[in-house]
Amino acid sequence: MRILVVEDDFGSRRMMQKLLEPYGDIDVVVDGEEAVQAFRIAWDEYKPYELLFMDIMMPKMDGHEALKRIREIEEELGVKPQDEAKIIMTSVL
Repeated sequence: MRILVVEDDFGSRRMMQKLLEPYGDIDVVVDGEEAVQAFRIAWDEYKPYELLFMDIMMPKMDGHEALKRIREIEEELGVKPQDEAKIIMTSVL
């Protein structure tokens, strides 16, 4: 399984990466803009992400906006709703 972790906090990023390592190949980015770029590149390479863990509050582009853009990419590509990437929104207060 391909997993993308989107997290601006270094400690949280490392923790998520370690927790998820047994479940698949993990890529890590630090903000919403990078998440959208990584998501697009993964599709261009025919290796789409199946699961994303995305922080809600990040610099440049927050998790809500990134999610909106990712869903727009899937719509452009004709991805059926049941085949969309599963996205878990995260936050540390």
